[in-house]
Amino acid sequence: MEKKRALVLGASQNLGAHLAGRMAAEGWAVTALGRRPAGETDLPADLDYIQADLSLPETLEWLPEKIGDAPDAVVYNAVRYPDQKAGTPSLQELESVFRVNALVPYRLLLDLLLAPRDRFCSVVVVNSDAIYHAREQSGVYSASKAALRVLTGTLASTARGRNASVSTLLLGPLADREKVRGLQRVAEQRGTTEEEVTRLFLRRSNTNLVIDELIDFESCFQSLRYMIGLGPVANGMMCRLDGGSAGGLV
Repeated sequence: MEKKRALVLGASQNLGAHLAGRMAAEGWAVTALGRRPAGETDLPADLDYIQADLSLPETLEWLPEKIGDAPDAVVYNAVRYPDQKAGTPSLQELESVFRVNALVPYRLLLDLLLAPRDRFCSVVVVNSDAIYHAREQSGVYSASKAALRVLTGTLASTARGRNASVSTLLLGPLADREKVRGLQRVAEQRGTTEEEVTRLFLRRSNTNLVIDELIDFESCFQSLRYMIGLGPVANGMMCRLDGGSAGGLV
């Protein structure tokens, strides 16, 4: 029996690498895409890998041909953050953030949806609950993710009647490797537990949520698996995974 094909964009490390690896473990033929060289990723060595920088305009010129026929599932997890150390972002930096976080997924997925296909394709766009708030340091990122949310709704409208679905996996603060290591260092410096430092960090940095723990990658995968399994019913769906918050009313 032919394996179902999956394309995971933004898969070189952390959540994207976990999603790609878990899909492969469950029998999917996975093609992963990321900005890092293949030798610097967290991916299994036997996965097909495309190195591509989605912030470069020329990438979209050759990427569709490299991807080939529309897969059975597409996960868009690629993300770009503004350089906080550079101060006020330049126009070029703003364009790069919006390109990766909103414009590229819209253009790439729109072309995929409009192409003829004889097999159903489930598209899941990974987004952030940053769309609900903007702070001094996160306004550009939040705005790009809000734009992605609007454009994803447009893609879902396009998917109707085209043998495809487009849905959103909306996530709160994740337990990515760098964040966890930073919290562990703070806990060691203060002589307290990692759990206590994590609770304090989340209460100060995510005032719109009521959570004590970061969201683990496996919960994200199980949500993704469920959404893909729904087939056409998932079109337009938004699954919000925010760590069990009782404070996010929007």
